[in-house]
Amino acid sequence: MDADARLWLSFTTVAEELHYGRAAERLHITQPALSRQIRDLERALGVTLFDRTSRRVALSRAGQAVLAQARRALTESDRAITLARLAAHGDWGELSISVLPAVALALLPAIIRAHRDAHPAIGVTVSESFDDEQLTALTAGRIDAGFLRAAAAPPGIRLQTLLTEPVLAGLPADHRLARHDRIALSELAAEPFVFFPRHRSVLAYDEFIASCRVAGFSPAIVQEASGISALGFVAAGLGVTVVTASYQALSLEGVRFVPVAGHRLTLQVAWAADNTNTALPAFLETARQIASQTDRTLAAGMTSPPNHP
Repeated sequence: MDADARLWLSFTTVAEELHYGRAAERLHITQPALSRQIRDLERALGVTLFDRTSRRVALSRAGQAVLAQARRALTESDRAITLARLAAHGDWGELSISVLPAVALALLPAIIRAHRDAHPAIGVTVSESFDDEQLTALTAGRIDAGFLRAAAAPPGIRLQTLLTEPVLAGLPADHRLARHDRIALSELAAEPFVFFPRHRSVLAYDEFIASCRVAGFSPAIVQEASGISALGFVAAGLGVTVVTASYQALSLEGVRFVPVAGHRLTLQVAWAADNTNTALPAFLETARQIASQTDRTLAAGMTSPPNHP
């Protein structure tokens, strides 16, 4: 507590006790020291705060006028001290993060809940964007962390793998493969595809095209869309798509999910190496812990049959 706050605490304590001896006991100081603090405060303000006689102590008009404000000042002082200590330990502040749509479906809610429980004084703002948009925002300092699938990052951006997810084919419910337990990517060779635009994530897009070519075909992308929109087009029968296991969290009428054998995608968290936000390390640690639990679950196999989410 600073010197000014200490003087105001002495004043409010005497005002509550209206007795210097009892007030000094509460403050754990001597009565002469308390009297000096009150005189110092009165001298600084240029007013008399107490009307004193040998038999009684009473608040003066000036003391009555300033008491409520003094109490508010002490409350704000205590709050400032608390916030400063919380911030120094990464337990207070604001975070801005961006996530792929798939992350918002399953992993993110668990991370946010766990982080809020452990650090209730940290606010988290979330937006959705794709890999390249996230890397640009990280480089510009507009967000603190991003959840993406990039294999490489610009200088100054750190990447850490969180988990790997199975790849699922999103199929119309009446599709000939919709009731299969597992399919090969090559079985989709003749299908029209719904897929996200390349500019959203050049690397992920190119990896998908490369995987199809390894499987012996070049995909015919007839409709560009991403996330839930892509699955909506699938439900309408416009084509098929591929998504990660996170999309099993959705229960969409007209869409079935079937694992694609031998294909998985890596999810990473990214942040700027020079980020000084003290709230960031705790959030990253929570993300690692929740992702580790999820990764173990995925490694053990899907928690529900693909076609019955």
